[in-house]
Amino acid sequence: MRSTPMIKTALAMVAIGAVSAVGGFAIAAFVQESTTDPVAGSAESFSAVTVTGAQTGTLLPGESAYVTLTLTNPNANVKAKLVSVVPGEVVVDTVVDSADTTYCKDQIELSTLGADPIFPTLAVSEANFPFKLTDAVKLKPDTDIRCQGMTFHTTWTTKFEAVR
Repeated sequence: MRSTPMIKTALAMVAIGAVSAVGGFAIAAFVQESTTDPVAGSAESFSAVTVTGAQTGTLLPGESAYVTLTLTNPNANVKAKLVSVVPGEVVVDTVVDSADTTYCKDQIELSTLGADPIFPTLAVSEANFPFKLTDAVKLKPDTDIRCQGMTFHTTWTTKFEAVR
């Protein structure tokens, strides 16, 4: 009877060894690596969107004017999404006394607060899309007579991204 437990122990050890051996084979794997020939690719082209602007009306002290930016997407392959509009610089073109140029420039305020919060996406080759900035240019209420008859222009920076 003593031999039976020894045989059982020996069989158990052989079984453990077999499991370990099988486990060892399961971990090992055959690895094969291949490299392809060069695969050609390209990046999309995106031409600049054309933006022109116009201001409605002349201003008296305290008045505001709208600015309409007219957007044109010259791209025949991708849409152009407007991402941001930022007011730029005010440039005084003419003023009665050139010494008043700096004063008059400081009397003009620019704002994008009246812009539509949903920026448009221009279709492929879409032209003349009007984007209105409500109350974008304001002449301060305390502006005095030195700025009467002045002419000026404003600049606006627009940012677009290409989308499908």
